[in-house]
Amino acid sequence: MKGILILLAGLACRLAAQDGVMHPFTAEFLPTGGRGSVAFEWVGRGGASYALEQSPSIFFTNQVSSTYYLGDGGIVSAHCPLPPEDSGFWKVRALGASNGVCVAQSGEHAGKLVRYDDSGAPELLRAFGVNYYDAFVRYLADENNTTFIAGFEYLRDHHIPVARVLAAGFWPKDWTLYFTDREEYFRRLDHFVAQAEEYGIGLVMTFFWEVHTPGEIVDDAVAGGILVPGVDFTPVDPLNLDLNGDPTYAEYKRELGRADSGSNAFITHYTRELVERYAHSPAIWAWEFGNEYNNFVDHPNLTLSRTRPGGPATQGMMLPSTSINFAELPAWTGSDDLVRADVEVAKINFATTVRAIDTWRLVMGGDAMPRWSAYHNWTEHTWTRDSRAELAQILPVDNPAPMDTVTVHVYPRGPGASPDIYFTDSPVTNQWLTGQYQELLDYFVAESAALGRPLVVGEWGVIGNGTTADEKATFHRFMQALIDSGVQLSLLWDFDNQNPGQTASWWVNPGTAKEYQLTNPDPNLWDLEQVNLLFQP
Repeated sequence: MKGILILLAGLACRLAAQDGVMHPFTAEFLPTGGRGSVAFEWVGRGGASYALEQSPSIFFTNQVSSTYYLGDGGIVSAHCPLPPEDSGFWKVRALGASNGVCVAQSGEHAGKLVRYDDSGAPELLRAFGVNYYDAFVRYLADENNTTFIAGFEYLRDHHIPVARVLAAGFWPKDWTLYFTDREEYFRRLDHFVAQAEEYGIGLVMTFFWEVHTPGEIVDDAVAGGILVPGVDFTPVDPLNLDLNGDPTYAEYKRELGRADSGSNAFITHYTRELVERYAHSPAIWAWEFGNEYNNFVDHPNLTLSRTRPGGPATQGMMLPSTSINFAELPAWTGSDDLVRADVEVAKINFATTVRAIDTWRLVMGGDAMPRWSAYHNWTEHTWTRDSRAELAQILPVDNPAPMDTVTVHVYPRGPGASPDIYFTDSPVTNQWLTGQYQELLDYFVAESAALGRPLVVGEWGVIGNGTTADEKATFHRFMQALIDSGVQLSLLWDFDNQNPGQTASWWVNPGTAKEYQLTNPDPNLWDLEQVNLLFQP
């Protein structure tokens, strides 16, 4: 079989891909009384996926997959049964093209999204995927709800290669299984990732979607023995109060800005847990911090929106309480009034934790498009509109190194809604049907490139029930703008959406009127299947 090597104990080898190109590779047996570990180590940037096959004497026992993508270097360790005479061997078989995606660091594609072919050569990526927000969430809530598998099959059959998913709970209550039965929690997540591998679907794994949640589950992490106050983090003194007025380790959003907080301790813990577990899965395209945290920062005045705790939108979601009368607070004194510096600390913590384990996959922030006044919100706490140069200064703050992408969520305004107007110099809008979508995307593509990074449009879409000519025209124009502006990775909101609150607006589901966005027979109307077939390698 082409590309097969037999690796014997203690020998340093070079791993062959299907085309015969050799990649540095070492293998070592560490037998321990009939059982042993096999450590595989490589250096440099590999390009192919490799499968470790069981031999007559040694059986691969990784709980997720036997397939690994060789990135910038690292070590794969696996436990396997060894016969007493240690006479077993490993076979390494080269597979086809990998889902592996990263940002090229040098060469003609530096700063661009690439995937590596079997020879280790980078190829530019153009991929139009979907948000599949609750694919894992529904399985997490109900072990019998495996409808995501049919969703993966649909995406595969329609040439849609990647999905952005929430790889955790949303509200604190949705983390219950993690804190009460982690073995079952990871059994489900393992199965989810394995199915993505089986159907060849890449995953953008989003960790901490809801901005309140990391701080509010610190209490659960302490109760579960995952975090130890005073050892893993420095508790607030005095402690916050819960809805019953009792002291709690649960923290407000602003604790994201304290590096030694419980929020950041849990972010580190869960990030390390997932990245170590799935870092070698060929399904993983990217690790993403959260969802639109920049929408919660630097508001010039929050007094009208301080509804926590006890408001109808938060009651029963296990949110911490406070004795402060929110309605009487002046601007910038609320305990949950986030500023950019707070979120920046948490994002750097997340990205640094990822990079200590996975040195090459995409690391993303998950932010919305910055507000048209983001720079002045940040520097002056005013609603003054930004110039192009001013707004550009926000991008490296919202996407701090070692993140290697710039993430925005861009939506045309709905029909009849007032458009956002960006820039004091050469203004552009996101108006329904007639907005200057390409000019807006061109700006973010160029400013991202100036930072040496690719732009990822992590969400986009058009509101409506799928039946109007204006909606279809807006969808077509926006997809054309994505193509013409050179955006390499974009993710439509929201595939196979099961949220009843979004039925009429955002259900881009098979069998509904909005399925035209996924696949349609009209040669004059873009769809994801058509555009992926155009750009696939």
